[in-house]
Amino acid sequence: MEISILYIFFSFCLFSIMGWILEVSYRSLCARRFVNPGFLKGPYLILYGTGSLMLMGCILLFNFYDVNFVVKIFTYFIAITGLELISGLIGTGLFNIRLWDYSDQFLHYKGHVCLKFSVYWVLLAFGFEYFMLLPYQNFFTSIPDGFKILSTAMLSSIIAIDFIGAVLKNIVSPKSLEEKEIIEFEFINMAGSLLENSALRALSQFDHHRGKTRLEHVREVAYLSFQWGRRLSLDGNAIVRGALLHDLFYYDWLHEGPRFHGFRHHNIALKNAHKVTCLSKKEEDIIKKHMWPLTVVPPFYMESLIVSVIDTFCSARDYIDFKGHKGTRKPIAVVDNSGLREERV
Repeated sequence: MEISILYIFFSFCLFSIMGWILEVSYRSLCARRFVNPGFLKGPYLILYGTGSLMLMGCILLFNFYDVNFVVKIFTYFIAITGLELISGLIGTGLFNIRLWDYSDQFLHYKGHVCLKFSVYWVLLAFGFEYFMLLPYQNFFTSIPDGFKILSTAMLSSIIAIDFIGAVLKNIVSPKSLEEKEIIEFEFINMAGSLLENSALRALSQFDHHRGKTRLEHVREVAYLSFQWGRRLSLDGNAIVRGALLHDLFYYDWLHEGPRFHGFRHHNIALKNAHKVTCLSKKEEDIIKKHMWPLTVVPPFYMESLIVSVIDTFCSARDYIDFKGHKGTRKPIAVVDNSGLREERV
């Protein structure tokens, strides 16, 4: 069977979901209660998706059907145990979380892998090869291409957004209450004057994304961007100010405003921002380039790139969120924006 990009991504998504079902069933039965494994929100485990692709590569690309049985056992043992070990080390080393712990098992290595479960994975690998792969290939070829493309695009996007969110939460977020208080104090010091400005507060009167006002959106983008910038030793003040002003426009973009809003509103926001405060070149670039690559010209500063990436992530997450967003709107006095309101085109 020809291995295509669509086949790879579709298989990854499907077996990630099937792996989640298998893992939930096993852990819930053992614990006699529902256990949701993994650190992502959705019903998928990317470890299983990755493992299935690894097995497919061995079986299809290297024609494992004709390989000696002992060689298969050794290959599956090394490949899957290695994948589990690497995943465990990444979890504890990069994300500071432990998704499983084999410390109470015989012949384990730092609780990440053990002989018992390595044998289980080898048995599952043989089951995958002899009982699942061929029926799955027939199933894949029987599905209309349009459905495969649409479902793969949707599932891949959801998993990607979920994964990026987990990375942001576990790497960038403060590791202690003391660090969180320091970050929030620094952020408020940089954002305070703008957040108290009536022109920015007026954004609370406009819906922006699902269940979220424009003020909530720009503040979220500013805070997350500031955390990333802080980790990378970037200009935090420029990031906060540019991010807070990047969507400074006063219309419901879903129902009104200029044509081609996505290609034009950054210039409208920049014009309004100049009426509110003095801007540095870096802050101007952040506002102008926050829609990149729609702006064609790429960000000139690393701070601009950070805000652009975080803005895209926050916007996507607002629409792809399993728990949903419950925005809390605080009453803010309506201000006269006649001097700030841009002309409608």
